[in-house]
Amino acid sequence: MKTVEQIMFEIKRKYDKKPENWKVLRGRDKRGHYDTYILGCDSLWHMKTEWKTPYRPIGVGRKIDDFPERARHIIEEEGEYFPIGEIYPQAKDAALIAIGIGKYSPDATNRLEKIISGQKSLEGKLNKELNKLLKKEEIMKEYI
Repeated sequence: MKTVEQIMFEIKRKYDKKPENWKVLRGRDKRGHYDTYILGCDSLWHMKTEWKTPYRPIGVGRKIDDFPERARHIIEEEGEYFPIGEIYPQAKDAALIAIGIGKYSPDATNRLEKIISGQKSLEGKLNKELNKLLKKEEIMKEYI
């Protein structure tokens, strides 16, 4: 499991080599967190995020090495278009800026959880790690 900043750095390296045919599908899970799936270069990444600012997500995720063709079809074909404009800070005061068009469908992202091997069991771990980050960044505070 990696932070979204680490994942986006990895994705950028692959995107720079082959910028064609990338897809983004985003939705919300039952807890209200965002699930983002990024498909490109025959690779798939899943990130679970919340927003620190309107342009800066905070979260965790992983690369999915083995996914069914049906998952590719869902990511490529389903959802409503939405604009992407996000900032991912990097080491040494640099930042990655992601701008483009993705698709949004909570139904589609929830179905991906069910058809990608190991995804359902990983969901709890992703939520736990995201909640730790939110508390650390003081975005989510516990009330007495």
